[in-house]
Amino acid sequence: MAVPAQEWLELIEREYLTDFILAGGGAVKFAFGDAHQLEIVARVLDLLSARHGLAHVAIDAVTTRVHMIQDVFFAIAGALEWDAMAQCFVESLFGRMGYEWPYPGEAVPIHVLAERNRLDVTLLRRDFRQWLTAEVMQDTEMTQDFRMAMTQLCLQRLEPGDAQLGITTPVVQWLRGELRRIGALKQTFITARITRHNARAMLRSSCRWLTLCGRQGLFAALDIRQLGRPGATIGDGIRYSPGAVLDAFEVLRQIIDDSEHFSGLLLVVLADQSLIGGDVRRSLDAYLALKMRIWSDVRPEGRDNPLAPLVVLGEQHFVGEINSAAMR
Repeated sequence: MAVPAQEWLELIEREYLTDFILAGGGAVKFAFGDAHQLEIVARVLDLLSARHGLAHVAIDAVTTRVHMIQDVFFAIAGALEWDAMAQCFVESLFGRMGYEWPYPGEAVPIHVLAERNRLDVTLLRRDFRQWLTAEVMQDTEMTQDFRMAMTQLCLQRLEPGDAQLGITTPVVQWLRGELRRIGALKQTFITARITRHNARAMLRSSCRWLTLCGRQGLFAALDIRQLGRPGATIGDGIRYSPGAVLDAFEVLRQIIDDSEHFSGLLLVVLADQSLIGGDVRRSLDAYLALKMRIWSDVRPEGRDNPLAPLVVLGEQHFVGEINSAAMR
């Protein structure tokens, strides 16, 4: 028994991308299939998420240590355009306040903005900081450090030449796990590195920030096939011990349990035969806490449930139809 891949994709678009996710819901889905099926499905989901206004990210266990939640977050953060999102937020904020932004899509010095709107620079700077306080710093759906980071990125859109605010690069490096010394962020009041202790909270904050910046949500495709390859060498990418596989399953279990707090997140986990068979130390049987959350105990007679958390994709002849959808 299996779910035809095209049927599953249509269901994901209809039930999730056009409704549930856009309304602020969060969901984690597992798709099991062969290499060609997964490649086509990932491509179509990427196109569908773009069509519906979601940011979209591809994460591969070959190059990202998925057993470390902070590295999963860094992979997502590395694909997001933080300056562009801050620019969108600031322009929208000024528009809602009834002011004109002279050069859409570009940072504008505050004195230029004040001249265009016939305002005093000092008063405009004070008002802007008050707006950021109300709309960003007091939004408790985001962590304090994340709010500090976003506030600094927003301030930079009006002070591109201010040496005291020239911290865009360190802030983005912090978000992407590239910052070597946390001391480089001293003036931003960001207090801690992003680690396994706060990475999920940072992901929740990012989902919230995306919606504030006009995006409909976040779609992430997570390819975990590398977890089932015990013979992987260094040249083949990251090598996972059985213990690391269990840690990766724990990361997925935690995201599933926390999915109601990931506003606008659709995470699709791509897996192959190793997830449900093969080496017992690398399959779902090794970690029942995850298996119990995605394995369907009750199945309709004669077919699988396409709404189940884990679906087996249909046979190869369905792939041609998916490929046609990807070309549209």
